[in-house]
Amino acid sequence: MNRYLYTQFYRNKAYIIALLFLFMAGIMAIYTGKKFLDRNEDIISKSGAFQKESIERNTKFHKDDLGLVLYYIKFNLVNETPRLAALNIGMRDLNPSIQGVTIRNLEEQRYNSDFYNPANAAVGNFDFSFVIVFLFPLVIIAFCYNLISEEEERGTWKLLSVQSGNLQKLLDHKMLIRLGAVTAVYFTLMIIASVWIKISLDLYYIAFVISGWLYILFWFALCRWVISFRKSSAQNALILLIVWVSANFIIPMSSNILIQKTYPVHESLKAVMEQREGYHNKWDEAKRPTMEKFYKVYPQYKNFKVEENDTFTWTWYYAMQHMGDLESAKSSELYTEKMQKRNQAAVYLGYFLPNLHTQLVGSHLARTDMNNQLQYASSLKKFHEKKRLFFYPLIFSGKNAESINWAQQTIQVSGLSEHLKWVQLFLPYLIFIALFIILSQNKYRKLC
Repeated sequence: MNRYLYTQFYRNKAYIIALLFLFMAGIMAIYTGKKFLDRNEDIISKSGAFQKESIERNTKFHKDDLGLVLYYIKFNLVNETPRLAALNIGMRDLNPSIQGVTIRNLEEQRYNSDFYNPANAAVGNFDFSFVIVFLFPLVIIAFCYNLISEEEERGTWKLLSVQSGNLQKLLDHKMLIRLGAVTAVYFTLMIIASVWIKISLDLYYIAFVISGWLYILFWFALCRWVISFRKSSAQNALILLIVWVSANFIIPMSSNILIQKTYPVHESLKAVMEQREGYHNKWDEAKRPTMEKFYKVYPQYKNFKVEENDTFTWTWYYAMQHMGDLESAKSSELYTEKMQKRNQAAVYLGYFLPNLHTQLVGSHLARTDMNNQLQYASSLKKFHEKKRLFFYPLIFSGKNAESINWAQQTIQVSGLSEHLKWVQLFLPYLIFIALFIILSQNKYRKLC
């Protein structure tokens, strides 16, 4: 009987075509991720060359005016991109993995993003997580929706009841064959991805693989429960498709609207406007109040005095630039706080929606999620302050460009990693899988 079930499945051309469709979609998604990584690496390498060229050019033409040199030079900080990001591009398609900042005001610079292609920015990238979350369930539904109803509609159900000693075992074996076929495609794609993209086989990759497979297992458990009600094939297909559409589109979109209304974010624009107003207003104000505020923040620079009658000094200029940042600091903190709350709300919602949980887990493991972007923004702020505090004394004391070893001013990398919380990663899957298996088991006992 088991051999017959295998033969029946693999002789069905529709099933084979569906598996090939999944495989080809996965290959295209892996290729998209590979191209994303290649483009990202190319941008980083070119940014390094551009920073070096910019330093050489500005120090050549403005070597006697260090304040003017540093007005133009941008220093780049890289948000380290793991190879796993090729499988879940996440927010990296909208937020750059490298950003250059001058030692002038930060708030105006930090929200600059790389919208290299408006079309891609609108629709996102066809990455491997998209294939897992959206396409794998559709194939699973097509494989499983009529396991019982097909036999009843053909009139062979009673015959199976007589010939088979255990109908539940027969149905589970048919489902296991389909699970094995889908799992084989999934792990084949993961192996191809690890070799092609050269993903290191670390705990993050292992967790990514397991989470994707548990999501596949969840859909098989859901299908097992739905078909146990012995509805018609059309009804089963409709119910499962409604669940797929609701889980992937209706509920997330409705929840996103609710989250946006609960935590409205206007602070990024407000911070930029406050910074610009704070900076531009300083041109029409007395210099002493600006310098007193600056000395309060950085008392180590009190010996660099600025006279009210001075027409222009770099000490006053960079001080008022920083004052613009300080005046927008509260809005910037509120923006970060609200984005963290939005992200946390999405995480809580993911505990009830395995598809959303899979996306969030994948982006978390690949370091392409909102939390990573907020951490990078914090690192960029520290990086900017470190550069300012290094150059301020040199500018204020009137040093020239030749007093600095510019070879040390290279691109820096912000590497952020977090401890994996295995229970939070896998428990939502295990709860839903166990729940649907238990519910369907009760129905199967009555059925068989």
